[in-house]
Formats: sequence, C-alpha cells, structure tokens
Amino acid sequence: MRESVVQRQLQAYNDKNIDLFMGCYSEDVKIYDFPNTLTIEGQEAMRERYHKLFESYPNMLATVDKRIFHGKYVIDHEEITGRLEGAIIEAVAMYEIKDDLITKVWFLKGD
Repeated sequence: MRESVVQRQLQAYNDKNIDLFMGCYSEDVKIYDFPNTLTIEGQEAMRERYHKLFESYPNMLATVDKRIFHGKYVIDHEEITGRLEGAIIEAVAMYEIKDDLITKVWFLKGD
C-alpha cells in the first residue's frame, strides 16, 4: 500500500500528469526542506508549483535507485534529469503516508 502511492506519484511526475500526481496527496499536504522549513502547504499551492515545473521542464525525469520502507514512511533516493543540461540532480525524499495518500514530504538536499 505504501509503495503504491509513492510509485503512482513518481509515474505521474514522469508523465507530467498533474491530476494523477495531485491525486496521490492529501488536501492538507505539507512539503518541507529537511528538517523543518515548510516550503509548500496545501494542494492548491502544490498544484501551482508542480504545474509550472512540468511545463518548464518537459524532458524532466526522476528515477529511484533506492527505496526504504519504515513504518508509515517511504524514503527514496532520486536522480532527476532534464532540468539542467547534462546534469543529474540527486535528492532524497521522505514521504509520510496515511490512508494511501502522501501527507508530508521532506526533501534532503545534497551539498
């Protein structure tokens, strides 16, 4: 169950399908830069941000090379291409899952 919603949002992200992507998140979703800097709160703000991202980077693609499950959390090590020419952006995303929806996300950014 935990994996399915995280995998669905990854596929929708790669397909640039904003409706399917947002369907994976709770209405009151919160996104943080780790550990506690709130960057997005609520579906409306998230939809706006990701819609612009999808339009700006049509070749953007995220792949997961490691996925960890721990209780209600799923942690992905992601590599994102298609945003900066020739560059691979590495990120770690930690998703909190409740009732098969993502309720919180923390992004751990590398140096």
